[in-house]
Amino acid sequence: MKTIIIWSVFVLSVISSCQQADIEYYPIEKHHLGETYTSYTINNVMQSDSAGVVVFNFYPEEVTSLSYINYDEATCVFTFHRGETADYLISWDYETDGNYVEVQYGQNAMWYTVNEQKHTGEYLLRANDGMSVRMCMRSGGSMYIENGETFYQANVTVMKFSIEEAAEE
Repeated sequence: MKTIIIWSVFVLSVISSCQQADIEYYPIEKHHLGETYTSYTINNVMQSDSAGVVVFNFYPEEVTSLSYINYDEATCVFTFHRGETADYLISWDYETDGNYVEVQYGQNAMWYTVNEQKHTGEYLLRANDGMSVRMCMRSGGSMYIENGETFYQANVTVMKFSIEEAAEE
């Protein structure tokens, strides 16, 4: 009996890992500030640490006017390329009905959450070249099928997401 249980767990883990490898990632549909993200598919989920996240896809000109910040359309992250370390003010304002939303910066392949579930706020970030900023939500929740495709419900409206140079004191 013990052998059967161990074998079953092994088979299930192999099947699960194969299914994850077959899922092609693509970013969630781009939204303007003020528009509501209402759904996503499993293809929009990016694995980050132990949790899957859906990275919000913005129109970059609505988030920043700084020419040395690049927006990667595939990963939906803003990356600093100024040539020197500088201070930036990251600000946000969003509404959600049940989704766990995070404002994060990335450095050395690690993501750090800065909003502590505050729906409105600011964060002073000292950024080096190559550091990134993103806004995302944790995956999970109710699902539904539409036209043969499985969707997950979301309810997040981002009114403000901004990256600016910090004012010198």
